[in-house]
Amino acid sequence: MRIRLAPEVVSKHPGYRRYCLVARGIDNRRETAALARELQDAAARIRSELELAGDAEHPRLASWRRAFEDQGLDADATPPSICRLARLARGGGLGEPVAFHSPIVAIANLVSLRHLVPCGADDLGLVRGDLALRPAGGHELFVALDSNLAERPEPGEWILADERRALCRRWVSQQGVHTSVAAESADVLLSIDVLPPVTRADGDRIASEAAGLVERFCGGEVTIHQVGADSPETDVETPRFRGTESVYDVLEERGYIQQTSSREAVRDLLARKITIYQGFDPTQPSLHVAHLMSLMVFHYLQQAGHRMIFILGGGTARVGDPSGRAEGRPLIDLETLAANGKAIQAQVQEMGLVDFDPASTPPGTAVASMIDNLEWLRTDLLDFAREITRHFSVNEMVKRDDFRNRLAANEPLSLLELLYTTLQGYDFLHLFETYDCLLQMGGNDQWINILDGTDLIRRKHGKTAHAMTFPLLMDRAGQKMGKTAKGETIWLAAEGDKQTSVFDFYQYWVNCPDEDLRRNFRLFTFLPLAEIEEILAGHPRAAQHRLAAEVTKIVHGEEAARRLREDAGRAFQGTRLPREAPVVEVTDPELAAGLPLIDALVQAGIGSRSEARRRIQQGGVRINGERVGGEEIDRRIGPDDLNDFDGRQAAVLRFGKGRLATVLRVAE
Repeated sequence: MRIRLAPEVVSKHPGYRRYCLVARGIDNRRETAALARELQDAAARIRSELELAGDAEHPRLASWRRAFEDQGLDADATPPSICRLARLARGGGLGEPVAFHSPIVAIANLVSLRHLVPCGADDLGLVRGDLALRPAGGHELFVALDSNLAERPEPGEWILADERRALCRRWVSQQGVHTSVAAESADVLLSIDVLPPVTRADGDRIASEAAGLVERFCGGEVTIHQVGADSPETDVETPRFRGTESVYDVLEERGYIQQTSSREAVRDLLARKITIYQGFDPTQPSLHVAHLMSLMVFHYLQQAGHRMIFILGGGTARVGDPSGRAEGRPLIDLETLAANGKAIQAQVQEMGLVDFDPASTPPGTAVASMIDNLEWLRTDLLDFAREITRHFSVNEMVKRDDFRNRLAANEPLSLLELLYTTLQGYDFLHLFETYDCLLQMGGNDQWINILDGTDLIRRKHGKTAHAMTFPLLMDRAGQKMGKTAKGETIWLAAEGDKQTSVFDFYQYWVNCPDEDLRRNFRLFTFLPLAEIEEILAGHPRAAQHRLAAEVTKIVHGEEAARRLREDAGRAFQGTRLPREAPVVEVTDPELAAGLPLIDALVQAGIGSRSEARRRIQQGGVRINGERVGGEEIDRRIGPDDLNDFDGRQAAVLRFGKGRLATVLRVAE
């Protein structure tokens, strides 16, 4: 295992040094009373010192505050760990959680307080690959200690990371859960960070003292390594990996999990075989791209042996989900809801991500169920009011952002909309009682609604059920992912009232911004993470087409994906007509007069004449693979531009990022 400092760290703070104490074969279950006494003594000394000088005045604490401010961080809002610990000690709040968590953690806190330097501990048996203190790329997973929220550090933020996750955020500010030390930890990394005015000789003494404390209180063997400007890398013996990867870990690392009601409890549940559900209201006859993430999670969980229930919200859709709405939803007639439900059921079953057929379900995999909640929402009104609604507080409901904003704007808020929350909560209660369902999933905009269901179960039965939500993906314009630049929804259906052609579906993914490629590969394909990184190391254009092919294969089948990928490669060179691109028909008289390129682009769907003009001026238009010069704003398409494609006379237009169209000669 290699531990290193990134060049950005060394150049920014040449006086910075990190001591890496590798402790092997320790006993982290030993009694900590003696350590606790030493820790309390150290806290008392710190209180005395800091009475005369606060964080900003004590030389060692002040140096860390300045270093954080140099990074653009607010040292009060996100303080270095040593400043936070010193404040806790000064305020007399150094209680059991800090002192008695484990001997190793107590030693780390004792070293920190005695010398006013950051000191943290990581379980080496849970580290994957090498360790580096480096700027974040923006894709690394981080979950703070005692948190249920998955985060992604901002690009450029300094993190301690292994090959797959961020283990500590903002340099030495916030430690994560993935390598946190537990009673069973046997191989541990104790990291001590020093900045001037702490000298190298001081650092050597502190590290030696820490090693002695570990051997005294935990046993084992300790070796001391260090990294700094003179030697930014060090190698240590790779420990035996003791972690286990559950389906929860897979979902979390790939980015599907935004938050849970309890990370530890939900992770434990998913290590078993349980019943899980998510609801989908049939307000349209097709699901769209944003729903695809849920179906991917369904697939992972079903493959892990969980019983998955796909709730078709035929009952709740009659009311309409008010989440995120500035006004009430229009009511949909019952016939339309029923037809939509049948269409979605057929769509999900045909796609094959969720297996509802006992005949095709592999051994060890539970058959999924699709159930319409209208089955139990046809309940007696008085019984529902007495047994269910009394557990919901209107006072709390109207405090929610959606409802509060509506009331503040003097917009109407109907009783029907308030009822939606109670109906969704009742869904969870019914599934808990009938199928022993312990987990509800949904988008993060459903977080409060899902928690209402867990609260209802607790109030009715005194038992615990859990919530897990997915992130709401946004594009660069700040709108929810799943729409084109013109605001058109990308549907999963290729036919029907709400449809996106297979060609347009493929092109949507081809147009994925470079900065979203890693996220979308992780969420919308089943490719291994290592293979994704190999793809991203190549040309972005090739990565975009690989992404488009993989997602199209999942939604529309392997043959459609293969055909479109081949078509795209040939059509971009102007050697083959794209089969499903927009077609601009042109007659012989129009060709003789010359079809204005701007008109052809508008007919091909570019949006507007001004946008077509801008694309031409920027050199973003090609005819049969040849770039149109920026000065050719009045360019016309004539007979000489047409090529023979298997007996058809046509030209292939390429405009923008991956967009194609055919100008086809037709008879008058």
